Amino acid sequence: MAEEIITKTDMAIDAGIAPKNENVPVQVTPIRLTKDNYLSWSAALEIGITSRGRLPYTTGDKPAPSKTDPQWANWALEDSQVKVWIISSVSADIQPLILRKPTSFEMWNVLARMYGRKKLVLRTYQIKRSIYALKQGDLSVASYYAALKTKWEELDYHVENNWDCGSDHARHWEMEWMD
Repeated sequence: MAEEIITKTDMAIDAGIAPKNENVPVQVTPIRLTKDNYLSWSAALEIGITSRGRLPYTTGDKPAPSKTDPQWANWALEDSQVKVWIISSVSADIQPLILRKPTSFEMWNVLARMYGRKKLVLRTYQIKRSIYALKQGDLSVASYYAALKTKWEELDYHVENNWDCGSDHARHWEMEWMD
């Protein structure tokens, strides 16, 4: 009997129709969005939301049905769960920017526009400075490499270099250092 109940609950969660009395956690990531960590925050939150089967709400792939549709109540409940996860994962000074947004999709887009690639030049400069300033010091080689690799990956996220041929190196060098 217990196996049957668990199976039905698991099937409902897998199908995206979790029971209304499901104990949904308020947080899906311990990382809180600040003005400087959008890349790591968005990756962690996306993983958390995906693990609960709700990513289509943030991507716009599951838009709101009309309020007269029988599925609207379930959609509103699930979208509200995602909104709670987003709100609980941002710092208090950022929350007012998204608190009144009607859908999790709109919340996600506001944060992406505000803290994502929009500040490209400034963020690129900050990352490069932190890479140049990084010293091994007391860190192990593995820890130093991990810190450096993390910064490189963040830099790759923000910089879009399209390399077509060998002469691109010279063009890039000129863009980077001759301004």
